[in-house]
Amino acid sequence: MNVPTPLDLEGLQQAWAALPAGARVSFEEQWAGLRGGGLACGSAIVDAQGQLMGRGRNHAYEAAGPLDTRTSRALQDTRIAHAELNALAQVATDVDHKVLTLWSTQHPCAMCAAAVQFVGIGRVVYLADDLSDDSSAEEIAGSRGAVPYEAYGQPLWAAVSTLLFLHNPAVRLGANARSIKQGLERCPKLARLALDLAKADTLGHAARSGAELPVALAPFLADLRGA
Repeated sequence: MNVPTPLDLEGLQQAWAALPAGARVSFEEQWAGLRGGGLACGSAIVDAQGQLMGRGRNHAYEAAGPLDTRTSRALQDTRIAHAELNALAQVATDVDHKVLTLWSTQHPCAMCAAAVQFVGIGRVVYLADDLSDDSSAEEIAGSRGAVPYEAYGQPLWAAVSTLLFLHNPAVRLGANARSIKQGLERCPKLARLALDLAKADTLGHAARSGAELPVALAPFLADLRGA
């Protein structure tokens, strides 16, 4: 592990503070998902002025207890408990959805893309590709309908999102994880970094200790910039 200089941490904190609210909240949810031991994906929904309307993270792999206790997170421990759906569930019916932007740490899957189109969300911005999705580019584009999608387009933050996404699968399954296998082909430096950090569950320990995301990432800033 590299030792971050004060300038490294200060620069990362400044870049973090400069993120649009939708991106920053999505990362906060992703960090919470990593802390919880599930699949680290986060999402946020903002209005035309950038005000937060909803936020959510993936809860598919977190037990929710008996059916009669599922009041606060009805989707938890189900295959539809994706970050985007948990965020969408917080937006009231009478809100004008076409002026809203959904942010996501990973490109929404076909299920979430269908939900986004169905409820009439106006725009989607994603921070990184979904390494668990091996659909073709044509299949991914076909799932979007008429909703405009765009990549946030910042290499550092795409690397951060991908590293967080890969961490828990690397902890559980190592190089046998599907997303790690995809990562070793598409972003090998990041996948190898994820495998290295997974040996001691480095990011998991940082998240559970209450460390803020920029502080936890600062020791690996050079690796993230070079990925």
